[in-house]
Amino acid sequence: MHAVGSLFHCKPFIVERLYFSAELAPMFGEICKFLAKEKKAYNQVDDAELARVGKTRDHGGVVAIARRRNPEMATSKAAEYWAKEGMPLLIVDGVSDPANLGALARTSAYFGVEKFLIASSRKQARPNPLSYRAARGGLDMVDLRLVENVPSFLKGIRKTYFVVGVDVEAPPLPEHLAICPEEDVDKPVAIVIGNEEAGLLDSTKQECSALVGIPGSGAIDRLNVATEAALLLQKYLVEA
Repeated sequence: MHAVGSLFHCKPFIVERLYFSAELAPMFGEICKFLAKEKKAYNQVDDAELARVGKTRDHGGVVAIARRRNPEMATSKAAEYWAKEGMPLLIVDGVSDPANLGALARTSAYFGVEKFLIASSRKQARPNPLSYRAARGGLDMVDLRLVENVPSFLKGIRKTYFVVGVDVEAPPLPEHLAICPEEDVDKPVAIVIGNEEAGLLDSTKQECSALVGIPGSGAIDRLNVATEAALLLQKYLVEA
């Protein structure tokens, strides 16, 4: 419900068809009027049909079929402009689970981080229906871009961004001023999150301005990547 509602709020013209249950039908009056005006189809269907068109039983009573464009590549030139505008970045490098990708987009949107960049490698999950459900609308609220080579991209943006990566062996969430040189204090922050199991590659760590850890009891090796992102954004974006 959240994902479909956000889609109509942010990008209504890419919707091609809408399916919904009888229970939720009263909620879609205005949306159906919009679709009718655009000569787009909408149908009230049963649960079995929703599961068929949505390819999941976790449809929540509504399925939207949308026509999406492939994400654009992030460039150093674009990053220079974002930095001048003071826009923070969340950069995802090697997260393989589409649900985690959606959760990261939700986290990005929650903290108002519009620029959501993901690696273009094969190991990196791309948005799919599961991602959109997990994002609860977040994927339609962010500007999703691809990064061809994350270490090279980080090397280029360090001139204008203070880049913070996660490393379990690094100091536990130090204060911003404790890790940020005086000449970098006014730079916007770019947070880098790595693979769910292995974390950031060594080549990516080398291009971060600073690496930070997240303290815990030691009972579990690390947090979910979306939780990691939330803690870092809270610490180095909200509190800084």
